[in-house]
Amino acid sequence: MLIQIDKLKRRPRQIELEKQASSFPVLAEMVVAQSVTFDESITGSLEVSWVGDFIKVSGHLATLVSTPCCRCLAPVSTRLDVPVLLTYMSAEEGEATHDDELELHADEMDLIYFSGPELDLLPDVEQEIVMSLPQHPLCKASCLGLCHSCGCNLNQGSCNCEAPILHPGLAALKNFKI
Repeated sequence: MLIQIDKLKRRPRQIELEKQASSFPVLAEMVVAQSVTFDESITGSLEVSWVGDFIKVSGHLATLVSTPCCRCLAPVSTRLDVPVLLTYMSAEEGEATHDDELELHADEMDLIYFSGPELDLLPDVEQEIVMSLPQHPLCKASCLGLCHSCGCNLNQGSCNCEAPILHPGLAALKNFKI
């Protein structure tokens, strides 16, 4: 998703996006590692505009992902609706305004610096998608997870394993009350 800076100065650009996860390097690695499956292509629209010294990117992306439940490893489908709001500034502009300043101001915290005649949105859009993935997906709130001994999915029924034996050093804490 390369944007020509000179053309952008003349008029804003609207980008309609429909890409497979394999188009994004980090997402492709996550699919290969089986930590996430993209059940739909990534779709959405982005508006890229030149505002003063900044390039603003705003819009939204959407997709359907499946991730393993963090307790029982069953697949969990989640609809992602990713708001995108990115602000870019030319690296030359940034250097010119901060030659003698060392302090970073609040309005500069979210700036992404770029250099050259083109701006590649792909890495930053990919980062927005990665950050919106569920951190601890659960198939259901009452998920029992897997047996620690045999690995049986306890949501599908109990196993025949004996109750775990406590470490002898922790036996004194068995009757401890707070």
